[in-house]
Amino acid sequence: MKKLLLTVTGTVTVLILIVSLFSLNQTNRALESKLSKTEKELKTMEQLINQEDKFTDTVANQKKLTVIEEGLRTYLDYDNDTYLTRFDHLKNKATDETIQRLKELSSTNPPLLDVKNQLTELTIYLHPTDELTFLVQLTTEYSLDHEVVSRLPQLYQVTLIETNGEYQISQLTNLDLTATN
Repeated sequence: MKKLLLTVTGTVTVLILIVSLFSLNQTNRALESKLSKTEKELKTMEQLINQEDKFTDTVANQKKLTVIEEGLRTYLDYDNDTYLTRFDHLKNKATDETIQRLKELSSTNPPLLDVKNQLTELTIYLHPTDELTFLVQLTTEYSLDHEVVSRLPQLYQVTLIETNGEYQISQLTNLDLTATN
């Protein structure tokens, strides 16, 4: 009787262990499936976040490039009528200190002859480590009495400042180098 009781108890125990192992195996597979699905969702979310970051960087860079281009066009595109007023139009594109320095580099009176300066080519290069500093290669055409007298390639270093998500030119340095392709 003891033997029979031990055999039945052992058999029941083995059956319970087999059922438990089978149940654990099924649970394990379900958890692995759920983990795999969660990992895929996580990868998808990471990709979306990376795309969002790239988009945000692209939008920010576009804002910076627009400020630089509009600022340089405002400063360098002028004629007799806009020679002095161009500085007023720089208000949202450059800091007051930068505008004051640019005014100091210019004559306080409009030219006596008929003049026109026009920005004809503009290429902006991003700085590899400083996201607010740019190198700008440009060409201006200067006309006297409606005749082009010079085409001047120039190289500028432009530094921006960010205030409340808006950018302004905080430093504009003519590098006194002739830009060439």
